[in-house]
Amino acid sequence: MDDKLLTKEELIEKGYDYDDLEMEPPSDQLFVRTGEEGDDLVPVNGLVYELSEQDGSVLYYGEYADGLPHGISVDFHPNGQVKQIHAHFHGPIHGEQHQWDKEGRLVFWGEYEYGHELKYKRWDGSGELVEEKMEPDNSQLTMIRQSREFYQKHYGAE
Repeated sequence: MDDKLLTKEELIEKGYDYDDLEMEPPSDQLFVRTGEEGDDLVPVNGLVYELSEQDGSVLYYGEYADGLPHGISVDFHPNGQVKQIHAHFHGPIHGEQHQWDKEGRLVFWGEYEYGHELKYKRWDGSGELVEEKMEPDNSQLTMIRQSREFYQKHYGAE
């Protein structure tokens, strides 16, 4: 998927409506019903979107593989402004995350590896940096190494 945001029409044409999917706890995998009776569950591969019940505006869309978030995810404020953009790798957030307030000001930037927060910056509404984490602490480093090993073994991740 490229860097441009998808339109509601593109999402409806290419994606699955979240309300039409089934979720399987505890993994939170999303499934689409298939088969003549609609009784076969197949993990979702592709785009998933959610629309507002009030006005039909896009609340969320994201890419999925094997029923798990994998690729870009975009959330929107009720006014249509982008709320956050981040990526997932077979479930957990992986890579950069950006969050904006409803006026479009950047309020958070973070970097993650397999769901573990590496570093971040948080700004207030006036753009002043109010919090910053420069690197993971030692306890997180052990968990990050374990996650790397898991994802390399199961998905060939580097």
